[in-house]
Amino acid sequence: MGLFNKEEVPIKPPNKSKRKECWEARDGFFACLEKNKIDNSLDPKEENNVKKNCGDLRDNFQNKCVASWFKYFQEKRYNDLIRQRYIEKLEAENAQPLPFKLGPR
Repeated sequence: MGLFNKEEVPIKPPNKSKRKECWEARDGFFACLEKNKIDNSLDPKEENNVKKNCGDLRDNFQNKCVASWFKYFQEKRYNDLIRQRYIEKLEAENAQPLPFKLGPR
């Protein structure tokens, strides 16, 4: 074998029961974050708060999900929170919908 001949081991995607375990662990962790008013669990400034209040649930979530899902779900949760707050702010200011739809060109 040369330097550039890597044999990649295919990663088997999680089956239905593993996905369910991941989602249940995620939901428990996110409920803890909401209860403790932690928006961004990936923010280094919140790391101690997350560990203190939700550390066991976070570890369970991380162990039950593939690494890419673990990161993706946390990023998506934070982005969804920011988006929802922005929509609520616009609605509170009586913003009017655009008379046209923005989309791909």
